[in-house]
Formats: sequence, C-alpha cells, structure tokens
Amino acid sequence: MHEWKFVKNTIAAVLAAVMAWLPYDRAAAEEEAYVLDEVIVTAQKREQSLQDAPIAISVMNDVQLELRRIVDLKALETGAIPSLRVMPNGNTTSNLVVAIRGNAPGDPTEVTRDPAVAIYLDGVYLARSHGLGMDLVDLERIEVLRGPQGTLFGRNSIGGAVSLVSKKPTGKFGFRQSVDVGRFDELRSVTRIDLPTIAGVNAKLDFVHSERDGWVNNTAPGEADYTEYTKDGGRLAIHWPASDSFTLDYSFDFSDAETAQNYFQFYADRIGVFGDEPDRRSETRLPAQLEPSVSDQQGHSLIVSWNQSENLTIESISGYRKLEDISNNNYLGTLYFNGLSDASVTDQDQLSQEFQLIGTHERLKWAAGIYYLKEDLSKTLQDSFTLDIFGLFGGGPLSQITPPTTFDALASGDFLPPRIVHSEARSTAVYGQATWTPAVLDDALRLTLGLRYTEDERSATRFETALSISDQDSEHVDTTAAVEYEWNDSVSTYAKWSTGYKAGGVNTRSVSFMPFEEETADTIEIGLKSEFWERRARFNIAAFMTDYDDLQLDFIDPVNPTILETINAARKVDVDGLEFDLTVAPLEGLRIGASYSYLDGDMPLQPNPLAGGVLQQFFVPQAPKHAGALTLDYRFEPWRFGTLSAHISMTSTDDYFYTPIVGEQRTDSYTLFNARLTLADIALGPDGGTLKVSAWAENLTDEEYVVIAFPIGDPAVSIAQAFGDPRTLGVNVTYEF
Repeated sequence: MHEWKFVKNTIAAVLAAVMAWLPYDRAAAEEEAYVLDEVIVTAQKREQSLQDAPIAISVMNDVQLELRRIVDLKALETGAIPSLRVMPNGNTTSNLVVAIRGNAPGDPTEVTRDPAVAIYLDGVYLARSHGLGMDLVDLERIEVLRGPQGTLFGRNSIGGAVSLVSKKPTGKFGFRQSVDVGRFDELRSVTRIDLPTIAGVNAKLDFVHSERDGWVNNTAPGEADYTEYTKDGGRLAIHWPASDSFTLDYSFDFSDAETAQNYFQFYADRIGVFGDEPDRRSETRLPAQLEPSVSDQQGHSLIVSWNQSENLTIESISGYRKLEDISNNNYLGTLYFNGLSDASVTDQDQLSQEFQLIGTHERLKWAAGIYYLKEDLSKTLQDSFTLDIFGLFGGGPLSQITPPTTFDALASGDFLPPRIVHSEARSTAVYGQATWTPAVLDDALRLTLGLRYTEDERSATRFETALSISDQDSEHVDTTAAVEYEWNDSVSTYAKWSTGYKAGGVNTRSVSFMPFEEETADTIEIGLKSEFWERRARFNIAAFMTDYDDLQLDFIDPVNPTILETINAARKVDVDGLEFDLTVAPLEGLRIGASYSYLDGDMPLQPNPLAGGVLQQFFVPQAPKHAGALTLDYRFEPWRFGTLSAHISMTSTDDYFYTPIVGEQRTDSYTLFNARLTLADIALGPDGGTLKVSAWAENLTDEEYVVIAFPIGDPAVSIAQAFGDPRTLGVNVTYEF
C-alpha cells in the first residue's frame, strides 16, 4: 500500500507539473475574477460537476450562447463545438442533419428511419429532425455528449446525445426584452417574463419572434427568396414545489416556422446547360416558383420528482409532441435537369414516458429506469417539374412550366404518382447504471457498469403505384463499463467501453421497399479531466476508437436521383479520434477557450446494389480530420455608467464529405470569425432596470463556405452545392429588471 501511495503521488506530481505550464500569483489567483466557474451537467441522470463525469462532454452555458448568438441548433453548423456537425438538409433549413464523431443519417426526411444523435429537450426525446431549426427559448445550457450513449439515452444515440436544458422559473418578478436588428432586414425579438410566486407556484413566460429576408434574391416576382424565414415560438414553464420532497414541473412550448430552402448552385455542370457556379451567388440563375416550407410543432412535458428519502429520488418524465411539416422545394435544375420540385406533408405524434429511480449510498451511486416511446407518422410526397430545360414541353429551352407538371420527361416517361406513407414505431426499454467506489486506494477509484435492454417495433406502408408493407421487430442490449481514477482533487483519468445502436427501418424512396437492419457501434475511450493553476485553467481531453457494424448506407440511383436505396454496410467502418477542451483565465476579466477535434474515418469499399454489387468507395460523412474553435472574452474595468466587454470567436474546419454516397464529391474547408462588443449594466435610475447594448458581426471576413454538397449520377452529371450565410452585422438592445 505504501508503494502504491508513492506511485500515485509521483504520477499526480508529474501530471500537475506537465499541466501547470503558466506562472501564477497565488494571491491574485484567489480572487473570484480569476477562478473558473464550476460546470454542472446531468449526463448521468443526476446533477454533477463536469469534471466528475467520466464522459466526453462539451457544454455551452447561457452566457456563451448569447455571446455567440446560438439562437437555434442551426447556428452550430459552423463548428462552435468542433465534434458536433450540424448540416441543413437538402430540402429545408428547418430540417437538420446532426452528427457527432462522423455518424449522421443519410436522409433525415425519411419518417421510417431514425437519427444517429438523440436530441432531448428538458429530458424529452425529440424523435424527428423535422422542425429542429426552431428557435431555442431561454436555455440554461446545451450539453453535447460525445460517443455512444446507449445505456442512459437509448437507441439512436449511437453518435451521441444533445441535451437542451431550459431555465426554470425563479418565483421572483422579472422582465427581459431583447431586440436584434441586422443585415437582410433581420429582426429578432425575445420577451421573457418571470412571475412572482402565486399560491406556492412559480411560472415563466417566453416568446420569440424572428424574421429575415433571404440573401439569395429570387428573380421571380411574388415568390419567396431563398433562405428567408419567419419564426414564432414560445414557452410556458410552471414549477410547483409542493413540499420539501415533492416537486412538479410542467412546460408547454410551440414553434411556427416558415423557412425557404437553401439555394443550390452548380459546383459542376457536366451537361453544360448553365455552366459551373463556383462562387457564392446573391441572385437566382432563373426565376423560381418557390413557397416557404412550414413547420408547426407543440410539446407538453410533465416532470414529477419525489425525494422518497435522502438516498432515493423517484422521477417521472412524461412528454407529448405534435408536428406538422409542409415542405416546398425547388432545386432549379441542380438536382434534376427538368427542374425537380417536391412538396411533402408530414404529420407526427409522439408520446413518451420514463420512470427513473436515482439512488445515492455511501459507496454506490446508481440510476435505473424504464422507458416507452410511441410514434405515429404519415407523409405524402408529390414530385413535379417546374423548369423546361430542353424545351420538351413546347415553351422553349429554360422556360418555366406553369403550372408545374408531374410528367417525368427525362426518366420514367410517365406521370409521377403521389407517394403516401404511414409509419408506427414503438420502443420499450429498461436500464440501470451504477458507480461503485471500493474501499481501496484511498477511495480514489470508481467503477461504473451500465446495461440497457430495448425492444423496438416498426411498421410502415407505402402506396405509390401499389401497396408495399414492412414490419420489423428487434431487440438489443447496450453496455457501458468505465474505470475512473482520481489522482488528486484536480486531476482524474478514465477508461470507458460503451455501445450504442440505431434502429432499423425502410427507405420509402426505395424501389424494392426492402427493410434494412439495425446499426451498432462499440467505442473504447480514454480521457483526462483536470483543473490547475489554482482553478484558473481547465483542460479535458479524450481519445477514442469506434467500430461500426452494419452501418446504414444510402445509394442514389445514378439515372434517377429520386430513387434511393439503404442497406447495411457489408464491411466494418472505423472512426478514431481525439478531442480536447481548454479554458484559461490568465488575467482578471480575460477568458480564453479552445476546442479541437481530430477524426480519422476508414470506410472500406462497399458493394453497391444499384451498380450490380460492384465494390465502390463510400465516405464517412460529417467528419473533418481537423476542426477547432477559439474564443476570447475580455471584460474591462467597470465605468460609472456601465461595463464594456468584448468577444471574439473563430471556428476552423478542414474539408470533409457532406454525404457518404458514391461518386465525385465536393469538399470545402473554411475559417470563420465572429465578434461582439457589449456595453452592459447601464442603470436607468432607481429601480428602473438596466440596459445592455451590443454590436455584433458574424462571418466577419465574408468567407464563402459550403454547408452541403452532393453529386448526381456516377459518373456525376452535376454536383450541387449550397453556401453558408455571408457577412452579417447587427445591433442588440436588451432591457431587464
């Protein structure tokens, strides 16, 4: 035992010496302005310090979200959290592709398949990617859990999980009004009202309205501009502490969003009708018949918590959500040379119920629960054609087809029927996870073991020219095992093995309507968590190796890009990587943050069923080899009339593949800069509240960067690309009391 203590102390001293690379003044370090705040997370179903959780986690609190204008999940698409990639779907900006460590769905619009990253809003799982572009209302923090989270977060967290945590009512009267105005006639208004306690009940109201003109002008009069949007959303939150041991939290949220799709340009036009368009355009190449897509959703959640004793908490999380998504798109020739336009209507209802038991004993902390999800969906899709590129309909080359026709002159030579899909999904799970601190090694060792058993049922029907039916039942066990060692109060290391899986399904764009099976992942991860320099610096790092079996792959028909098959990869796919987060407070008022992600994906040749089974090269999508983010925040000495602060952020992303599909790919790398200058704490007289004024800039250098691209055909007859937002400048005014 004495020998072990010597070894332990020696290793701890070496780690401390390696990390304490900055000189410090101990007296100054004790000042509050120098000390980093503790970060609280709920990644293991209980509140704990970020440094105590043996998980690779990225966290953005409310201050960071405001400084970086993270007003929705789409705002994370430029890499503010490097290992999290958010990409707009090819159809609408409100339907997002979310990936962590390179795992992303091929087509998130499919209602008969599931995502790879689980999104939770206040503990309630959001089953569809439709509507993820909604404005986020008064968040306390965003937690991004990297790597498979199958034990505690269930199926479809094979890449990881994103937990959105809202602020709770305070029981004290407060009012906050924030208004942003910016380029392209952007307007964003956020109203927050915290009500005083009434009959022991606390309540809070939030409302947000945002709108912006599209930055790609549609030359067709009276039609929507590409990338324009109008959004309204709100949330009612009620917190009732009925007793010292019993609390009830109810919330209702809604979002009504009208968004026009991204504008797709020709990175390559191999037919030569339009020519290549390598640079970002601000005007459409031709007039486009385009209406905004509409996404309306409402959600109810009820959380009942009972502290049965000092050692046991029982919690019930009930959720119901309803979604209607009307998608209108016009690719104006890039996707299909006679101007493919698709219009779809998706309706979804989901009901979820989770019961949790959270226990704490002298040497054991554990969580157990049961989970149930019921999801009912329907989708109607009608493809049509708006652009007579070759003059096949008598209007001359490049003329508009008015009204749009469903006659497919280039492929089927027939009228395209509507596609009507119904789907039902049921998922039931039971899980448990425990962390034990054995009475050895000075209580510095912690062992964690978790299991989750899941049963899934999914049925789907499709009627197009005939009725197709698919039924699937599956069961799966996910496991987590971790060993953590605390070298001292500031440094700990861990090794972890975890698994996850994504449920199977069927692709409604498939000719055969054949189902594909579940996808599984095994990850080995080692990590270091540390605080040093008298809590003026925090450094966390994780390295991992992930093996995917039966990875779900999409194959686009090179002749007809509206046909897409999904199969399970015949060969194992590997993704290895390293990530770190560093926060330093070297001077009073100064905070420096740095994050980095390295990904190395290996996708062996896979047989393509649409090309006679020939082995072809596919790609690990959303996995830049290098990606990083840097932030600098400085708060000046307070003045008599207010406090000035400055924020600068940079994100840099290596080139990467946007989709896994075979064929010539378009990739891009970019570096973006954002900035914000704020004068806060402007007092408006006694009890008159305070004012805060900010000037902000996004994409300060006006970088032209691509957010999505994909080839059509093999070999490609065209490659479509959509650019991210150009430079945007604006002003924010916030009043609060």
